[in-house]
Amino acid sequence: MSDQTNALPPSALMVQHPVADFDRWKKGFDEHQSARQSAGMLGHHINRAEEDPNSQNIYFAVSDVDQAKGFTESPELKEVMQEVGVTGVPEFTWMTPVRESIIWDRELPSMVVSHSVADFDAWLQGYDAADRLRSDAGIIGHAANRSLDDPSTVLVYHQAESFEALKAFLADPALQSAMKDAGVTSEPEVTFHTGGWAAMY
Repeated sequence: MSDQTNALPPSALMVQHPVADFDRWKKGFDEHQSARQSAGMLGHHINRAEEDPNSQNIYFAVSDVDQAKGFTESPELKEVMQEVGVTGVPEFTWMTPVRESIIWDRELPSMVVSHSVADFDAWLQGYDAADRLRSDAGIIGHAANRSLDDPSTVLVYHQAESFEALKAFLADPALQSAMKDAGVTSEPEVTFHTGGWAAMY
Protein backbone atom coordinates (compact mmCIF):
# COMPACT_ATOMS: atom_id res chain seq x y z
CA MET A 1 0.00 0.00 0.00
CA SER A 2 2.35 2.60 -1.31
CA ASP A 3 2.83 4.93 -4.24
CA GLN A 4 5.78 2.80 -5.30
CA THR A 5 4.78 0.10 -7.78
CA ASN A 6 7.50 -2.28 -6.55
CA ALA A 7 6.05 -2.05 -3.02
CA LEU A 8 2.54 -3.10 -3.98
CA PRO A 9 0.92 -5.93 -2.01
CA PRO A 10 0.90 -9.32 -3.74
CA SER A 11 -2.90 -9.38 -3.92
CA ALA A 12 -5.97 -7.41 -2.98
CA LEU A 13 -9.61 -8.01 -2.14
CA MET A 14 -12.61 -5.78 -2.70
CA VAL A 15 -15.66 -6.52 -0.56
CA GLN A 16 -19.05 -4.96 -1.24
CA HIS A 17 -22.01 -5.13 1.14
CA PRO A 18 -24.70 -2.95 2.73
CA VAL A 19 -24.86 -2.21 6.44
CA ALA A 20 -27.66 -1.08 8.72
CA ASP A 21 -25.65 1.77 10.28
CA PHE A 22 -22.17 2.90 9.27
CA ASP A 23 -21.00 4.02 12.72
CA ARG A 24 -22.06 0.76 14.37
CA TRP A 25 -20.47 -1.26 11.58
CA LYS A 26 -17.24 0.78 11.66
CA LYS A 27 -16.85 0.29 15.42
CA GLY A 28 -17.14 -3.48 15.04
CA PHE A 29 -14.91 -3.46 11.96
CA ASP A 30 -12.15 -1.64 13.85
CA GLU A 31 -12.41 -4.03 16.78
CA HIS A 32 -11.87 -6.96 14.40
CA GLN A 33 -8.61 -5.62 12.94
CA SER A 34 -6.34 -8.06 14.81
CA ALA A 35 -8.21 -10.99 13.23
CA ARG A 36 -7.64 -9.51 9.78
CA GLN A 37 -3.95 -9.07 10.53
CA SER A 38 -3.70 -12.70 11.65
CA ALA A 39 -5.27 -13.68 8.30
CA GLY A 40 -2.49 -11.92 6.41
CA MET A 41 -4.30 -8.72 5.51
CA LEU A 42 -2.05 -5.67 5.34
CA GLY A 43 -4.48 -2.78 5.46
CA HIS A 44 -7.81 -1.42 4.26
CA HIS A 45 -9.48 1.54 2.56
CA ILE A 46 -13.23 2.05 2.97
CA ASN A 47 -15.52 3.54 0.32
CA ARG A 48 -19.10 4.61 1.04
CA ALA A 49 -21.46 4.85 -1.94
CA GLU A 50 -22.30 8.42 -2.96
CA GLU A 51 -26.05 7.76 -3.08
CA ASP A 52 -26.20 5.34 -0.13
CA PRO A 53 -23.53 5.90 2.56
CA ASN A 54 -24.52 2.60 4.21
CA SER A 55 -23.41 0.69 1.11
CA GLN A 56 -19.74 -0.22 1.59
CA ASN A 57 -16.96 -1.08 -0.84
CA ILE A 58 -13.83 -2.04 1.11
CA TYR A 59 -10.38 -2.56 -0.37
CA PHE A 60 -7.99 -4.86 1.49
CA ALA A 61 -4.31 -5.34 0.75
CA VAL A 62 -3.59 -9.07 1.04
CA SER A 63 -0.33 -10.96 1.57
CA ASP A 64 -1.67 -14.46 0.82
CA VAL A 65 -4.85 -15.15 -1.15
CA ASP A 66 -5.44 -18.69 0.15
CA GLN A 67 -5.07 -17.58 3.76
CA ALA A 68 -7.35 -14.59 3.19
CA LYS A 69 -9.96 -16.75 1.44
CA GLY A 70 -9.99 -19.11 4.41
CA PHE A 71 -10.68 -16.11 6.63
CA THR A 72 -13.49 -14.72 4.44
CA GLU A 73 -15.18 -18.14 4.33
CA SER A 74 -14.94 -18.78 8.07
CA PRO A 75 -18.06 -19.10 10.24
CA GLU A 76 -16.44 -16.70 12.71
CA LEU A 77 -16.34 -13.87 10.15
CA LYS A 78 -19.92 -14.50 9.10
CA GLU A 79 -20.97 -14.24 12.75
CA VAL A 80 -19.05 -10.99 13.25
CA MET A 81 -20.54 -9.47 10.10
CA GLN A 82 -24.01 -10.30 11.33
CA GLU A 83 -23.25 -8.78 14.74
CA VAL A 84 -22.02 -5.48 13.27
CA GLY A 85 -25.05 -5.06 11.02
CA VAL A 86 -24.10 -6.29 7.57
CA THR A 87 -27.50 -6.66 5.90
CA GLY A 88 -26.70 -8.31 2.57
CA VAL A 89 -24.60 -11.08 1.08
CA PRO A 90 -21.03 -9.79 0.58
CA GLU A 91 -19.54 -9.75 -2.92
CA PHE A 92 -15.82 -10.61 -3.07
CA THR A 93 -13.51 -9.56 -5.90
CA TRP A 94 -9.95 -10.88 -5.78
CA MET A 95 -7.35 -8.80 -7.61
CA THR A 96 -3.69 -8.23 -8.38
CA PRO A 97 -2.64 -4.59 -7.79
CA VAL A 98 -0.59 -3.20 -10.67
CA ARG A 99 -0.50 0.53 -9.92
CA GLU A 100 -1.17 2.54 -6.79
CA SER A 101 -0.77 6.22 -6.13
CA ILE A 102 -3.68 7.19 -3.92
CA ILE A 103 -4.29 9.46 -0.96
CA TRP A 104 -4.84 7.52 2.27
CA ASP A 105 -5.02 10.20 4.95
CA ARG A 106 -8.38 11.90 4.27
CA GLU A 107 -11.81 11.23 2.82
CA LEU A 108 -12.22 12.09 -0.86
CA PRO A 109 -14.75 11.66 -3.67
CA SER A 110 -13.80 8.59 -5.67
CA MET A 111 -14.99 6.24 -8.37
CA VAL A 112 -14.41 2.59 -9.18
CA VAL A 113 -14.34 1.78 -12.89
CA SER A 114 -14.44 -1.83 -14.14
CA HIS A 115 -14.13 -2.94 -17.76
CA SER A 116 -12.70 -5.64 -20.01
CA VAL A 117 -9.59 -5.22 -22.17
CA ALA A 118 -8.32 -7.06 -25.24
CA ASP A 119 -4.71 -7.27 -24.07
CA PHE A 120 -3.78 -6.42 -20.50
CA ASP A 121 -0.16 -5.40 -21.16
CA ALA A 122 -1.21 -3.09 -23.98
CA TRP A 123 -3.94 -1.62 -21.78
CA LEU A 124 -1.49 -1.01 -18.93
CA GLN A 125 0.86 0.80 -21.28
CA GLY A 126 -2.01 3.02 -22.35
CA TYR A 127 -3.06 3.55 -18.74
CA ASP A 128 0.44 4.75 -17.83
CA ALA A 129 0.52 7.03 -20.88
CA ALA A 130 -2.70 8.71 -19.67
CA ASP A 131 -1.10 10.06 -16.50
CA ARG A 132 -1.09 13.66 -17.80
CA LEU A 133 -4.71 13.29 -18.90
CA ARG A 134 -5.68 12.26 -15.37
CA SER A 135 -3.77 15.04 -13.64
CA ASP A 136 -5.10 17.73 -16.02
CA ALA A 137 -8.64 16.51 -15.21
CA GLY A 138 -8.09 16.92 -11.46
CA ILE A 139 -7.51 13.27 -10.62
CA ILE A 140 -5.28 13.41 -7.56
CA GLY A 141 -5.12 9.71 -6.70
CA HIS A 142 -5.46 6.56 -8.76
CA ALA A 143 -4.89 2.82 -8.67
CA ALA A 144 -5.29 -0.09 -11.07
CA ASN A 145 -5.98 -3.75 -10.34
CA ARG A 146 -6.37 -6.89 -12.46
CA SER A 147 -9.04 -9.46 -11.62
CA LEU A 148 -7.70 -12.82 -10.51
CA ASP A 149 -10.80 -14.66 -11.71
CA ASP A 150 -10.88 -12.95 -15.12
CA PRO A 151 -7.48 -11.52 -16.17
CA SER A 152 -9.14 -9.55 -18.98
CA THR A 153 -11.02 -7.45 -16.39
CA VAL A 154 -9.40 -4.40 -14.81
CA LEU A 155 -10.63 -2.32 -11.89
CA VAL A 156 -9.46 1.29 -11.70
CA TYR A 157 -9.82 3.65 -8.74
CA HIS A 158 -9.75 7.45 -9.10
CA GLN A 159 -9.85 10.19 -6.47
CA ALA A 160 -10.61 13.90 -6.94
CA GLU A 161 -11.62 16.87 -4.83
CA SER A 162 -15.22 16.70 -6.10
CA PHE A 163 -17.68 14.30 -7.71
CA GLU A 164 -18.13 16.88 -10.46
CA ALA A 165 -14.45 16.50 -11.43
CA LEU A 166 -14.76 12.71 -11.52
CA LYS A 167 -17.89 12.80 -13.67
CA ALA A 168 -16.40 15.37 -16.03
CA PHE A 169 -13.31 13.21 -16.46
CA LEU A 170 -15.46 10.16 -17.17
CA ALA A 171 -17.33 12.07 -19.88
CA ASP A 172 -14.18 13.59 -21.43
CA PRO A 173 -13.86 12.59 -25.11
CA ALA A 174 -10.09 12.44 -24.62
CA LEU A 175 -10.57 9.70 -22.02
CA GLN A 176 -12.95 7.82 -24.29
CA SER A 177 -10.35 7.95 -27.06
CA ALA A 178 -7.54 6.84 -24.73
CA MET A 179 -9.60 3.89 -23.50
CA LYS A 180 -10.40 2.83 -27.07
CA ASP A 181 -6.73 3.10 -28.05
CA ALA A 182 -5.74 1.01 -25.01
CA GLY A 183 -8.07 -1.80 -26.08
CA VAL A 184 -11.03 -1.45 -23.70
CA THR A 185 -13.66 -3.84 -25.06
CA SER A 186 -16.69 -3.28 -22.82
CA GLU A 187 -18.76 -0.42 -21.48
CA PRO A 188 -17.26 0.64 -18.14
CA GLU A 189 -19.18 -0.15 -14.98
CA VAL A 190 -18.81 2.86 -12.69
CA THR A 191 -19.71 3.47 -9.06
CA PHE A 192 -19.11 6.66 -7.07
CA HIS A 193 -18.04 6.75 -3.42
CA THR A 194 -16.58 8.78 -0.63
CA GLY A 195 -13.34 6.98 0.13
CA GLY A 196 -11.20 7.09 3.24
CA TRP A 197 -11.15 5.69 6.79
CA ALA A 198 -7.95 3.86 5.82
CA ALA A 199 -5.38 2.00 7.88
CA MET A 200 -2.17 0.13 7.19
CA TYR A 201 -1.53 -2.79 9.54
